[in-house]
Amino acid sequence: MRSLRRKDVYVTGNFIYRLNPEKFSTMEALYSSVHYWLVGLPTISKFEWKQGHTFGSSILFLALSVSIYLSLTLLSLRFASHLPTLSATILHRITAVHSLILCLLSLITVVGCSLSVLHQMPRHDWKWLFCFPPNHTHTRGPVFFWFHVCFLSKILEFIDTLLIILSSSRSRRLSFLHVYHHAMVPVLGYLAIYTSQSMLHIVVITNASVHVLMYAYYFLCAIGKKPWWKRLVTNCQIVQFIFGFPCSAMMLYYHFTTKLGCSGFGPWCACIAFDVSLLALFLDFHSNNYGKNNRKGHDNKLEKQA
Repeated sequence: MRSLRRKDVYVTGNFIYRLNPEKFSTMEALYSSVHYWLVGLPTISKFEWKQGHTFGSSILFLALSVSIYLSLTLLSLRFASHLPTLSATILHRITAVHSLILCLLSLITVVGCSLSVLHQMPRHDWKWLFCFPPNHTHTRGPVFFWFHVCFLSKILEFIDTLLIILSSSRSRRLSFLHVYHHAMVPVLGYLAIYTSQSMLHIVVITNASVHVLMYAYYFLCAIGKKPWWKRLVTNCQIVQFIFGFPCSAMMLYYHFTTKLGCSGFGPWCACIAFDVSLLALFLDFHSNNYGKNNRKGHDNKLEKQA
C-alpha cells in the first residue's frame, strides 16, 4: 500500500484523502474525513485477523465467553428467587448508557463497513459482494476490521441478558429466543471470520442497521420516552432474515457455477440454518405480540434480538 503526504492530501492505496477542506466543497471534505477515519486510518486499513494473536481471535476466548454467559444465565434461572434486583431508576440509567453505546457503535459499524466494502471490493467485480474467492481472500483490511468490531460487539451484548436478570421482570423477559440468539451469534461470527465467509459484509451491515433502530428504541424507553415504532423494530428484524435468503441464493449460484466456489461455505450452511430457526421464532413472537387477538400485548417488553 503506497502512502504520500502533501500539504492538502493524504494518499493511501487508491484513495485520496483531502485534508484541506477550504479547497473543496463541504460534502467532499466531510466524506473524505469520514472515509479516512473509518477506512484509511492505518489501524483499520492495515488490520489483520491473526488466529490466537488478535484480541478475541482464540478458541479459548470464544469458549470461555459463551460458557460463562450460558452458565451465569442458567444459574440465574435456577436460583432466581435468591437473586437481588436493581431499582427501576438505576436499571433504567444503566440500560440507557448501554443502549446508547451499542446504538452509536452499530451506526459507526454500518458506515464503516459500507465504505470499506466500496474501498476493498475489486473493481467491476460485483460477484465479490456475494462470493469471496477461496484461498484468495485473506482476513485483513478494513472490511475484516469491521467484521472484528461486530464480533466483539456480540460479546458486549451479553450485558443485555445481565440487565434482564437484574430486573424484577426477569421471569417474563428471559426467553429461549433471547438466550439462544445471544449464545449462538458469537460462535457463528467467529467461524465466519476464521473462514472468510462469503456475504459476511452483507450480514454485518444489515444486522448493524437493525441494531441502530433497536437500541435507539431501548435508549428512548430507558429515559422515559417510549416511541410508537416498537412493532417496526420487530418487522425490521424479520425482514433482515428474509433479505438474507435471496442473497444466499446468489452465493449458491456462484458457488456451484464457478471453478473454485465461494469461501466459507461450511459456516454459511450453519448460518442459514440458524437464520431459518430465528425467523420461525421471531414470526411466533410477532404473532403472540401483534396478532389480532393479542392487541393488548403491545406493552410487553420486546425481546432484545438480532
